Amino acid sequence: GRLHQAFLVHPLSPLVEGRTRKRLDVGPVPRGGSGDTVGNTAYRLEDFRQTGGSSWRVVVDVGGWDDSLFINSPGQSGDPANPHYSDLFRPWSRDEAVPLLYSRPKVEAATERRIILEPEG
Repeated sequence: GRLHQAFLVHPLSPLVEGRTRKRLDVGPVPRGGSGDTVGNTAYRLEDFRQTGGSSWRVVVDVGGWDDSLFINSPGQSGDPANPHYSDLFRPWSRDEAVPLLYSRPKVEAATERRIILEPEG
């Protein structure tokens, strides 16, 4: 963990200043793995910072869809002001998973917010 660190740099980070950059970038967090492990990752030899790996993992239970699990990084929102922008980053770094719900009742019970996009006119 001290050597292998995951750090996600937002594509806009090089174009913005310090505080905004801190809101966009996520990490670092300790994260194991190499090209020879189940948790496959790539890293730079000079500083061991991770440069690649799976950003999304899923286990699907086709006999019980609501028992499926997933994790993605860094979170479910693309808005840095949203609490779900990076809330899955630490669980992802520890190879944890969260429920991947399929049935309408389960999805509706877990829904926090709905965004409806409508074209003009």
